[in-house]
Amino acid sequence: MATTTPRSDPIREFVRAFNERDVEAFLATLDPEVELHSMKGLLKGVEAARLWATRKRGGVQQTIAMEELYEGDSCAVALIVRRWHWDDDEGEFAGEDEMAWVFELRERRIRSWRPFEDRAEALRQAGFSPR
Repeated sequence: MATTTPRSDPIREFVRAFNERDVEAFLATLDPEVELHSMKGLLKGVEAARLWATRKRGGVQQTIAMEELYEGDSCAVALIVRRWHWDDDEGEFAGEDEMAWVFELRERRIRSWRPFEDRAEALRQAGFSPR
């Protein structure tokens, strides 16, 4: 497990590290018992998160732009735009999706992460009202 401490904002650091492929900084945002609800199923623990976050070069890649962040005591919802681009063609645009990411936090670390295609549903599930 990474021994570095996450920056003061674990959600923004999670997104930054993901975008920059900084796996060690990404792992530092996670609780040791993290659960990632990925498209490939539930992944548990930091080593599973390491494998998920290690992206091969080439093909279609994604970057995340956070538009808005709703924060509570132990959860947060990030309204994001996932931008797809071709890695080996100088980053040529390939599409984008508006989504939400729901985070459960424990002691300033991410305990769980779950993507939602429906932003309103993500906000409802986390107990937030849209602004």
